[in-house]
Amino acid sequence: MITNQTRREVMTMAWSLYRAEANGPSPRTFADALAGAWRWVKRTAERAAEAAAWMRQAQGKHVRFASMVQSPIRRSLAGQRYAGAAFASSNYVTSRMGA
Repeated sequence: MITNQTRREVMTMAWSLYRAEANGPSPRTFADALAGAWRWVKRTAERAAEAAAWMRQAQGKHVRFASMVQSPIRRSLAGQRYAGAAFASSNYVTSRMGA
């Protein structure tokens, strides 16, 4: 069902797409921006419906997600060069020591 809120969202997105590329090398027409905005909104609604269906299907079953906790070693290396290799090495040493 299309509501006024959905229409407002589509028009706002279409205008922002149109303005962003209006003076570019290959300007976008407003019709193209509007079509793109509708595609985006429809696909977002489809993804939400798929997620809800997945949750209904998984109800009563155990779902395992990866841990969101970040190790102190990885946090200390954030932003450094070759952080992935340093993390792997530090992780190996820590696990060998049993800490």
